[in-house]
Amino acid sequence: MRTMKNLITLTFVAISCLSFVGGGNIGKDLPKAQLKHLDGKVFSTQKIKKPAIISFWSTTCIPCIKELIAINGKYDDWKKSADFEVYAVSTDDERYASRVPIIAEKKGWKFPVLTDREKSIFKALNVTNNPYTIVVDKKGKIVYEHASYKEGDEDELIKVVKELQ
Repeated sequence: MRTMKNLITLTFVAISCLSFVGGGNIGKDLPKAQLKHLDGKVFSTQKIKKPAIISFWSTTCIPCIKELIAINGKYDDWKKSADFEVYAVSTDDERYASRVPIIAEKKGWKFPVLTDREKSIFKALNVTNNPYTIVVDKKGKIVYEHASYKEGDEDELIKVVKELQ
């Protein structure tokens, strides 16, 4: 009886954790959303017509920034071997939004940095925490996702992109 209660509790905790960080979006379409480039120009997710790595981040998230630094360090080599895009989507609200361009410039990110202050994509994908990274195919279908970041995760991203070529 005690083992059954422990199993039920463990199952509940595991399900709660999954819903907390998001997940389960593989096979879904990337939500239609209007994001903004740092210069204020509007970017529509519907304009994505080739495989793309989309990394959701915030200025207060150290693992987010580490992941984007890792991607940036490999970006030039990756672009030589695959036709794809990378988008860094900041989910910072008004309190921290002014930090976004400063960090992107300081780190020398070579890919577009977009903002989603209302977290419209997060909400549509039922995600609540950064970092959250997805790969979409040329039709905008989510084919890969991961939450959090550990060194080397970026290598899986390019592997998935290359499989889409």
